[in-house]
Parts: sequence; structure tokens; C-alpha cells
Amino acid sequence: MAMVNNKTQCFKCNREKITYPCKGCSKEFCFTDLSEHKQILNEELHHITNGYNEFKQTINERKQNPQNHSLIEQINQWERNSIGKIIQKAQEYREILIKLSETCINDTEMKFNDLSDQIKEIQKENEFNEINLNYLRNELTEITEELNNPLKISIKEDSQSFINEISIISSKKPKWDKWKQNAITVAGGNVQEQKLNQLDHPYGIFIDAKKNIFIADSDNHRIVEWKYNGKQGQIIAGGNGKGNRIDQLNYPTDVIVDQQNHSIIIADGWNRRGIQWLNQNQQIRIE
Repeated sequence: MAMVNNKTQCFKCNREKITYPCKGCSKEFCFTDLSEHKQILNEELHHITNGYNEFKQTINERKQNPQNHSLIEQINQWERNSIGKIIQKAQEYREILIKLSETCINDTEMKFNDLSDQIKEIQKENEFNEINLNYLRNELTEITEELNNPLKISIKEDSQSFINEISIISSKKPKWDKWKQNAITVAGGNVQEQKLNQLDHPYGIFIDAKKNIFIADSDNHRIVEWKYNGKQGQIIAGGNGKGNRIDQLNYPTDVIVDQQNHSIIIADGWNRRGIQWLNQNQQIRIE
């Protein structure tokens, strides 16, 4: 009687042997290779167990010290950057405010010096009345208010931003913005006097389409026209000493040119009047 052949090929060694199935992988292994296969499975389980233990340790560490989260460092960096930007912006706005304050103080000081010169001249000539005193009193009050309240500035916050940005809003535009630092003299600059190439405490100016400059030459009691690139001016109103006659001015402060009517309109300061000089009356000449 022949022996029953119950041998099959081992998946591992490829020999005809009595084999045993592995339900996990559905392969047939001989006894020796099955033991080795189970050892391999045990090693893989060991690696998985180690990974599980490492993961459990990581969870415990995170629970004990949540500050070690990787995103925390990103938040910390964002915080440092934000604080740096705030400090930088705050310093920039401090510098802007200081420059604006210095500019306003300098402007007020110039007005005060001019008013002081006018007072000295009145005292020297001993020629004044109530109109002059009221003018001086009002001017002193005005520059005092400017000194005590020099800036019209507010702080505006942007509520749409998480980090609120602020900006300086000033009614006085900074003079240093977008201008070259080397200026050129376009009129006067030859010591304060009354020659045609000189000015004495000029106040308001007007520039026409041809770039001619009309200047209220206040302490010379006249209006002068300075042609574009000209070397000296031309008297077009006043210039006959200070006074209140129709051909005289008394510390004029501003001038505008009305090209349509061929005239100039003058703010005649101490005479407290605005007067119009017409070209057709040959009192002035405007090209």
C-alpha cells in the first residue's frame, strides 16, 4: 500500500515538505520556515510596540509641557516681529511729532520777531493810534495761541487690523517731505533794504502762469513783481512810504493777481483794508 503524499511546496524554501498555512498572509510554510516567519512577525510587532511607546511618551511630554508645540514658536516669532514693528512705528511717529513741533515753534518765532520789529519801529517813530495798538494786540494774541496750541494733530487707529496701526494727521504738511535739501534764492537775499534787488520782511507771495513772483514786501510798504529768473524786482504798488493814501501801503501782508480783470488785490495790513490796483488806471502793469 503506497504512502499518501501530503507534501506541498514551502513558500520560503520552495521545497516539497509538510507545510502549515499562515492565515495572515495565506501562504504555506514548512515547520522550520514557519518558525522563522513567526519570528519575523514578532520582530515587526516589537517595532510597532516601540513606536506605540514612543508615541505615548510624546503625548505625555506634550501634556506636561504644551509650550513645546511647534506652532508656539511661530506665535512667539510673530509676537517678537509685531512688537518690533510697533516700537519702530512709535519711534517714527515720535520723530514726526517732534519735527512738526519744531517747525511750528520756528514759524511762531519768526512771526514774533517780525512783530517785535514793528513795535520797535513804532516806538522809534512815536507815531501810532488805536488802530495800530489793536492790530499789535491781536497779533500778539494770535501768536500766543499758536504757541500754546501749535499743532492740529490727532491719532487715527485702524480698527480693521489686529495690530492697530496709528498715523499722524496734521493740518500742517511737513516742509522736509519730498523736497531736495539744496535750495536756491529766487528773490531778494541781498540784506534787508529797499533797493529793487532787496526785500524787507516779505510776507505773502503769488506766482502767475509765467512763473513771475508777486511779493508783499511788508516792511518796505510795497508790492514788487520779480520776473522769472530776474535779478531784481519792479515796484507795482506802494513804494511811497507807509501811509493810508491811495498810492501808499502800510505793512502789506498778501497779494493775489486777477489775470481776468488785469488787477492785483492787496491785503494792506496796518491800514486794515483790501485794495485793488487796476492796470487800466495805470496804477500797476501786468503782462
